[in-house]
Parts: sequence; structure tokens; C-alpha cells
Amino acid sequence: MSGINQLDLCRAYLESATGRGKPTDQGNKPDGPVVTISREAGARGNTIAEALVERVRTERSIPRWHPWTLFNQNLIQCVIEEHSLPQSTSGYLGEQGAGDISLMVAELLGLHPGVYNTARRTAETIRRIARAGNAVIVGRGGNIITADIAHAIHVRLIGSKQTRSNHYALHAGISHAKAVAEIARIDRARMRYLKTHYQTDINDPLRYDIVLNTDRMGDDEASGIIVTALAARMAA
Repeated sequence: MSGINQLDLCRAYLESATGRGKPTDQGNKPDGPVVTISREAGARGNTIAEALVERVRTERSIPRWHPWTLFNQNLIQCVIEEHSLPQSTSGYLGEQGAGDISLMVAELLGLHPGVYNTARRTAETIRRIARAGNAVIVGRGGNIITADIAHAIHVRLIGSKQTRSNHYALHAGISHAKAVAEIARIDRARMRYLKTHYQTDINDPLRYDIVLNTDRMGDDEASGIIVTALAARMAA
């Protein structure tokens, strides 16, 4: 699916499932179902999430109140639109963000509403999506924000540095040496994001229901394991 189509799907989901002025609960509907995915750089988080959405759409054992929707990079634009933030905020909403000095200068100049406020608003949007259900949320501390939702599965994708850097180099069209440096930088930034906003170690296995080594399985196998776990969680 193209980025434009994905963004349109996210907008439609937010409007129909969590639109402003609408109740978040629908009768006796429980919160969820939702899957959160945390991933090491190059561990194929996006492709596994896409395979998961395609698979879960046909899984009859999992209730469907809304069309299953993937929230990954497009989540940033959804947060901006839902909270009426300036477009200049987009560079500060991601897990990698900008350097600390850049953030402080931009906040002083009024270019964005501040690190705390942007993280809080991101969490509010993630929370609303998770409660509405039928969503796959990639990154941004989704597992921490939705930890109390019973019908949720929290997944961590990992892999060897060699395999991850090979995948990243191929995907980004860069040399292997640059890919090694880049995945290390991204991993550090994601670790810092979780530590800063949620005082949590991103590598703590107790924060997840499933930790998958993507060196040892393809996207379909990984998504199949996640769907089976979600179906079991729903049944329980």
C-alpha cells in the first residue's frame, strides 16, 4: 500500500472509530484488540506489520469492529491533525526526533509545542486507537501506553546486527558500513525515547508478550505467530 493510501486509511479510521465528540466505548465492547510492535532497526518491523494486517483481516476468531489499520510512520501526521499541531512539529514527533539542543531551541522559538506535550499528545492518540481496537501500532512506546488493555499483544522484533544491517542496506540503498552505523544510531534514539518519556528499558523482555528473532523466520511466519497469540488472548 502506498503512503498516501495508508494515511487516508488512518484518517478514516480516526474519524470513524475515535472521532472527536464520539464515545470511545461502544456498548459492551472491550478495549482492543490491538497489536503493538517494538523493533530493532532493520528487523523488518514495517513489512511484518503489513503482513500482520493482511492476515488478521481474514481471521474470523478475532472480533472486527473497524477495518484493521496499520499505524507506523503515518501516525505522526495523524497526531498532528488530531491535535491541530503545526506541521513543523513533524520533525520532533518521531522516535528519533532531533538532537536535544535542536529541540530546546525549536521550543524556545515556538516551532513546536515542547517535548513533553508532543509525547503526551502522541500517547493520547495511541490510547484512543488502542481502545477502539482493530489496529496495529508500530513503535513510540505503544506497549507501555497500552499495557493495561487486556485484548492486546505486545511484540518485540529483534535480529543479529549482521542480518539487520544487510536488510537495512538493501532497503535504504546504502553501503553495508553505512547501514551498520545507521541501525546503531536508530536503536540508540529509540532506546532514549522510551527512557526519556516512560522511564523504561526498550530491551526489557518483560514488557512484551512475544519476542521474535526475525533472523529465523519470514514475514508470514512471524505474522502467523502474532495472530495465533492474539486469537488466544481474545479467547481467554
